Order: sequence, then C-alpha cells, then structure tokens
Amino acid sequence: MKILSNNPIIAARELHSMLGWTNPADFTLEEIANNLGIIVKNLPIIGSDGRILIKGDTGIITLNSAITHQGKRNFITGHEIGHFILHKNLTPFFSDTHKTLSEWHKKGIQEQQANEFAEELLMPESLFKSKVTKKRLDIVLIEDVSTYFKVSITATFLRYIKLGCFPLMVVFMEDRKVKWKQCSDDFPFTFLPYESAVPANTVAGDYFYHNGLETKPEKVNAIDWFPEDFQIKYKIDWKLWEQCYRVSDKGLISCLWTY
Repeated sequence: MKILSNNPIIAARELHSMLGWTNPADFTLEEIANNLGIIVKNLPIIGSDGRILIKGDTGIITLNSAITHQGKRNFITGHEIGHFILHKNLTPFFSDTHKTLSEWHKKGIQEQQANEFAEELLMPESLFKSKVTKKRLDIVLIEDVSTYFKVSITATFLRYIKLGCFPLMVVFMEDRKVKWKQCSDDFPFTFLPYESAVPANTVAGDYFYHNGLETKPEKVNAIDWFPEDFQIKYKIDWKLWEQCYRVSDKGLISCLWTY
C-alpha cells in the first residue's frame, strides 16, 4: 500500500480511500496499522507515550501499556502511523512523549505533520464538520463527538478549534505555568503570556493550588484568565465556561469557551 502525498492531510485521505474507510467503525487503528505492515505492541515505556521503529516498508509501534484511555491510545497510534507514512525515509526511530503529542506548536515540523495526519485520519474534516455544524458548543456535544470518533476529549476540543462554529481556547499548563495556548480566530481574548502563572480563581487554579478538579464545566470570570487583554475593558463582566483535564502527572489542559 503506497501513499503518494507528503502532505499529511492529503496522505490521510489517500489512506482512507485505499482502505475503503467511511467512518470510525470500519477499522480499528491496529487493523489500519497491520494493513500498512506495522505491528502494534503494548509494553511499559519509561518517559514515552509511544514510539515507532521503521525498517523499510515495515514498522513496529510500541504503545506505553500504562496508558489505558482508548481515545488517547488511538491518537498515539495515528500519530505514529503518520511518522511511518510521511517520514520513513528521514529516520528509522521516533519516540514521542506527552509533550511531543500535545505541544502542537513548539515541536519540529515532523511532529506537527504527524499530529495533522492523526487528526485527519481519526477525525476527517468533512465528517467532523457534519457532527458539529449548527450545534451549540457544550460538553455534551464534545463528549458525543469524541465517542463517535473514538478519541479523547482534548483531541476533540483541539479539532473543534480548527473546524467548529463557536469561539474556543485550549490552554496547556504545567507546574502552575502556562506553556501554550491555541484558540479559534473568533475567541474574544488572546493575551495569555507564555510562562505566566495559572490564575488562582479558575478551575485550573483550583487544581494547581488546592488539588481540586471539577468533573463538569464551570463558569469563570473572563477577567480572571485575561486581566491584561486589550479587550477585557470592553468585556469586564464576561464569563466563560471552563473544563479541565489532566494529561500527565504535572500537566493540565483547560478548555475555555463562550456561552
């Protein structure tokens, strides 16, 4: 099975076409990998979520057996398949941590490409849009879509930023510091500096400063998250929905959206 394109999105679509893939129920990620000549193993891995060893037209993906969430395992597998299809002539070995999988902006082009491939492989643009268009953004919608595509809540939120209809920001934090943010073009606030302290009066702040973590979205004051944003003086009374998810021992994802 030969994929011709080096563009990650087009390559994922080529793979769908070659397999006859129409929806997530058609094939498991392991079945897709096997079709490509890749063996998928589950083993304890220290310091890594997943890795792939490539030799010619075959490969071995190893998933960290400590990761039990199937949605996250699917994304890691899709990411490693992306390396196999796009980068097999560049290096025989890729080892990916939670950072290379979740820091969508700061890593090298190969990691960005593998993430883009996994997004389109798992959540094709046209099918994703059909699930969210003209539907109000709330946690029920995101949970339903993540279940349908068999991916994590975080991956679904990140995909929604690109393809959804409502303003949304996703923030990654570690050790009480903001490490990166990604938001839709229409999200009303943008100024959230790198390495700034996590605001105390937020859901994320409750987690980092008081070891609490709400299981449902909570309303928070926009000014608590964005006190220095230029727009806040015009939106002083605005509130946002906030939902947080742990992604590692020290890392937290916060999803913020308007209502």
